[in-house]
Amino acid sequence: MKYFLDFGTHKFEGLEEFIPKLQIDKQFNVLCFEPNKEIYDVSRKIAEKYTNQFNSFKHYNLAIMNYTGEITFNNHKGAWNNTNKDKYIEGYTTGSNCIDINPQVDYGNGVVFDIESTKCNCVNIEEIMVSIVKHDPAAEIFIKCDIEGSEFVVLPKLLESHYVKHVKVIFIEWHERFWFRTNEYQTKINMRRQIINQFNELGIPNYVHT
Repeated sequence: MKYFLDFGTHKFEGLEEFIPKLQIDKQFNVLCFEPNKEIYDVSRKIAEKYTNQFNSFKHYNLAIMNYTGEITFNNHKGAWNNTNKDKYIEGYTTGSNCIDINPQVDYGNGVVFDIESTKCNCVNIEEIMVSIVKHDPAAEIFIKCDIEGSEFVVLPKLLESHYVKHVKVIFIEWHERFWFRTNEYQTKINMRRQIINQFNELGIPNYVHT
């Protein structure tokens, strides 16, 4: 069967985008992952409409990682519109992340995050791949990956997997900008190129998602 994995679901904006794009229907099993507990609780009400839309539908309050366990989640309660903090934007959750540098500013749009760090559960991407393919050796997997910087640890783990060959296409939102003005910024740019090259070498179509 076909599987759509939505890494960084938020309020299902990505799923809504890809339903027509990939013709996601009763032939698909849909698995959605959202680490932000507050967003997850809100989106659970929205999730009800998807219950009978696909072959199966699962919605998890989990971060995608290269291990299974617990991780610090940098939850954005809001944001200021610029570094002068002229205006506060209530409910600005964009950019909430599980990366260790805990960026204070999004240099893509200049907002300053109002951060509350908490703990959340995470799942190893390899565990997801194994659970799918062991059950369905003919699985065709489609992935949307918008995990706010964690792609730099998650995607190398995916590329190491014996089951990566089941991935038919992956759409990635890249977040190297979170390391802008740090010593790791160029490293992340190089990693992005390397990851893209590895997908290309495997013949797996990969596209930038925005």
